[in-house]
Amino acid sequence: MVVSIAISQLGTAITGVALPIFLLDRFGLGLDFGLTLGIRLIPNIVLGTVVSEVVRRRDPRAVSVLASVVSALIAIAIPFTGALWQIQVLSFLIGLTTMFLAPARLALRTRVTPDGRELASNGLIVTAQRAASLLGPVVVGPTLAFGTISMLFFAEAATALIASGLLVGPFPGPKDKPTSVAGAAAPRMPKSPLGILRRLFLDNPRDLLAIIRGDGMVFGLTLTAFTYVFVVGMNSVFVPAFARIRFPQIDGMLGYLIAAMGLGGAVGGILAGRLTRFSPGLMYILGNVLEAVCWLLLLLAHAPALAIGLLVAGGILESVATAVYMAEVQARFTERELTHYYSMLLPTNDVFVLLGATVAGLLVAPGRLGVSVAVIAGVMALPILLLTRSFFTPRPERTTAARPQGAVPAADAAG
Repeated sequence: MVVSIAISQLGTAITGVALPIFLLDRFGLGLDFGLTLGIRLIPNIVLGTVVSEVVRRRDPRAVSVLASVVSALIAIAIPFTGALWQIQVLSFLIGLTTMFLAPARLALRTRVTPDGRELASNGLIVTAQRAASLLGPVVVGPTLAFGTISMLFFAEAATALIASGLLVGPFPGPKDKPTSVAGAAAPRMPKSPLGILRRLFLDNPRDLLAIIRGDGMVFGLTLTAFTYVFVVGMNSVFVPAFARIRFPQIDGMLGYLIAAMGLGGAVGGILAGRLTRFSPGLMYILGNVLEAVCWLLLLLAHAPALAIGLLVAGGILESVATAVYMAEVQARFTERELTHYYSMLLPTNDVFVLLGATVAGLLVAPGRLGVSVAVIAGVMALPILLLTRSFFTPRPERTTAARPQGAVPAADAAG
């Protein structure tokens, strides 16, 4: 499972460098740049809750394998495009596969994580993901020097196929007994623009609130996940633009910056697994707030080494916070509850990622880097500080008695 995640992330990291370069070289900066990077999120925003119901009713492993194969077939078509709208269509189609893949892989984590070892196991997974993110730019540099950018998209397709193949063999079954879904009604597909808006902004938040309101820690983690992925969306535009604006003389600076975040992330994942004696709430708060400080200091980085060093530090802090988030949520849900939680969370997350990429497309420009950095740091740190109490809610005791689907037992202390 960990190797499969790492290889899949390697392909994503390669494309994460290749696609912005591909777009910048052909179409330049602007609002279209941010929208093209974010358009793959639209399918999950609109249909994610319905699709995740399919994942809950099927074996997540089979869903993950099929989605990876289809994604690989789409990725190899990207270098053959000649117009921006064609890239946007392919990005949208990749989003259709991702909306199946993400909740399936997240649910499978519970099968390979020993009880009580959630932080260490998620630290290992985060390390694998960030190490792959580090290797991605390393692959891009020599490939662009001795080959073509098309080869990078074929590499992503290959990694997706290998990652799916690793899940085909023997694999642990679910720890919790699946409940009967006979007669259970699947969510209806929205049939109108008004229905889509209702799903996104009324039904989905209401259902998600019902899942998280009984546990202060999950409540705080979930709310700050939205603001954090908004920053992730901004950074998908800001980092390539920062590399191009601040260091135009260094052709591979984007790759170096992404590699720096990957290196820091790999170190942070290892570190998180060794910090189990510390309060997860404190680690989550410090990880996010100090990372925000790193982004603020980036504005002062006019030397490449300083910019790279700050993103290494930011990557370490981000990985520690991410490992805490994944571990705490996983520890408080069964596999089926976790799938249901992510079915509500991921579509809303993608709304915020798309908003972040769009805002960055409007903000990022020569002479306005300071505004972008201030927004990134503020959105990252302020919600964490406002919800500080919730991050010290202890884990509730699990009981053997069945509880309603999606319900979270009340915590011992309110957040």
